[in-house]
Amino acid sequence: MSFRGGEDPRRDETPSGQTASRAERGRGRPPRILPLLLLLAVLALVAVAAVFLWRSLGESVPGMSVAKDSIDSAGPRPRVLLTNAAGQVRVEGVEDSRSVEYEATRYAMAADPAAAKQRASEVPVDISREGSEIVIETDGGDDAGADYALLIPAGGSVEVESGAGDVEVSGLSGNVTVGAEAGDVTVRDVAGNVRVEAPQGDVTVANINTDTGVAELEVGSGDVFLENLILGTLEAGVEVGTVTLSGRFSGGGRVSVETGDIVATLPAEDTRDLTLQTRVGSVLRELPNGGSDKQDQGS
Repeated sequence: MSFRGGEDPRRDETPSGQTASRAERGRGRPPRILPLLLLLAVLALVAVAAVFLWRSLGESVPGMSVAKDSIDSAGPRPRVLLTNAAGQVRVEGVEDSRSVEYEATRYAMAADPAAAKQRASEVPVDISREGSEIVIETDGGDDAGADYALLIPAGGSVEVESGAGDVEVSGLSGNVTVGAEAGDVTVRDVAGNVRVEAPQGDVTVANINTDTGVAELEVGSGDVFLENLILGTLEAGVEVGTVTLSGRFSGGGRVSVETGDIVATLPAEDTRDLTLQTRVGSVLRELPNGGSDKQDQGS
């Protein structure tokens, strides 16, 4: 039995009596994975939006309590470990400092303002120190959280674990490690190794100067912005999103995207040892003085 011109013998009846091949019926359907990714992104945005609403209302929120204090850093190069369930985290390096100063703005929700304020004051801010290692932990539980602002010696290093909320780290010469389940991550003006894991959120890494150091980025769904990176090795992997490189780059490594584009606005010599590849998308190389080279699905 033979068929002409590539006709598909397996055709189904539509409600109107017309026939449609399986290929035609399937044409235009989005991959099944995309609705799941969109659902996860929406859920993450809802969680982060709730935190941002608290923070934007500031002093007008009845369920709010502020805790401020400092702890001796035991030297110019402390190692600070911060674990926060929900809330924004900002860490800034300060030159010639020998202490870790923190401000925790704690939030909570309850049936009435007095109960909410009481709950907020009970959100834990646990701090301990052993030698030059300082550990700060907050687990607010349901409908509670804390925003953190830390000032630490510029020579220090920091590790941040965040459940929901943006994380920003700047001005350190030590190593920076950030794990943010839902929220944007920004690391800038750092002279140590950088490691970021962000399942849901955009990531910005800028003005890194570590010569032989490493920057490792693992991003689930979110865009990545890389600017002025002077380092030994860059390893960046993105599941869904666009990666933009600009300024200058010195070093080698790989930027890999599963679904999305890569846009590199860098001098040609800067990407000599850098591999750019995308599985579903395109790689666009734009020279700072004009001109471009676009490659589809590949490096």
